Amino acid sequence: MPSGYGSVYRLSGNRRRPWIARKTIGWDGESGKQLYYTIGYYATKKEALAALAEYNRNPIGLTRDITLGELYKKWSDSRFPKMKYATLKTYTSAWVHLSALGDMKVRDIKTSHFQAVVDNVVKKGLSHSTCHKVKVLAGLLCKHALADDIVTKNYAEGIVLPPKPEPKQEFFAQTEIHAIDKLAKHNEWAKVVMIMIYTGFRIGELLALTKFSVNWDEKTITGGGKTEAGTDRKIPIHKRIEEYVRYWYNTPGEYLINREGQKIGQKYFREHLYKPVLQEAQVRVLTPHATRHTFSTMLAKANVHPKVMQELMGHADPSTTLGIYTHSDVPMLQEAMAQIR
Repeated sequence: MPSGYGSVYRLSGNRRRPWIARKTIGWDGESGKQLYYTIGYYATKKEALAALAEYNRNPIGLTRDITLGELYKKWSDSRFPKMKYATLKTYTSAWVHLSALGDMKVRDIKTSHFQAVVDNVVKKGLSHSTCHKVKVLAGLLCKHALADDIVTKNYAEGIVLPPKPEPKQEFFAQTEIHAIDKLAKHNEWAKVVMIMIYTGFRIGELLALTKFSVNWDEKTITGGGKTEAGTDRKIPIHKRIEEYVRYWYNTPGEYLINREGQKIGQKYFREHLYKPVLQEAQVRVLTPHATRHTFSTMLAKANVHPKVMQELMGHADPSTTLGIYTHSDVPMLQEAMAQIR
């Protein structure tokens, strides 16, 4: 072997792995004896020589044998002090599952080991979110190991998560709509919730409407812009919300829905105006997007033609190249809107 390269030799006795690969890593200051790092024990001389060659290509010293538990402690000690408490809790809860590999050397952990942890999470009936958190933490620890040359590949990237469940599209029941409508007689923000339910506008689209969005001759509101299909779509003003739209139309300011004449931010509206209305009406506190699902559900129950419904919702349907309507006129949209209660 070249000087300083290390050595491979056979140990005495009857052993399953008799070949040792080791390298001098220093000298004892008092005795002057060599200090060795044992790379590993192997069944054949060829395996031992290959391990020694790999070690010389990637000389990482004693950190080569670091366990996942030790790596997690090293990583968390440096990262946790800079994290928000909620983020920290996410990682500590993920480690509860990943700690099953805590005593394994990081260099010995492969995708199959990480996958077994995730599969066990699934067997316990825990959520897709929990599985995702475990994968994220495993990935971060692998990246840390990569940076220290402990491993040469991020094996966490190969983890396969279970299918993500489809989100349940909740909508307000008729009894809840009646409760909100009753409150709207004396609560201006309940009026806004009713407008959301009977127009299908997304929260951002609603708060972007100006007084010019309302056409009283046609009795329509034009707005929307999240998708190309939903941009500047016309929504007939349903008779159930006409007085509420007129109320807001007559308030000061440029925007239809405003607070003291000023535009309202989505977060402020959601937390300080929308949620309190639902609580006061004593109905479920569903997300603002539930008003859009409610509008869609009412259209479906009224048997509104799918193409007209698609236009009112602002949905693009690439599978439909030729339909009954290429662009619905206002009377047709008004007729469709009149069918919902």
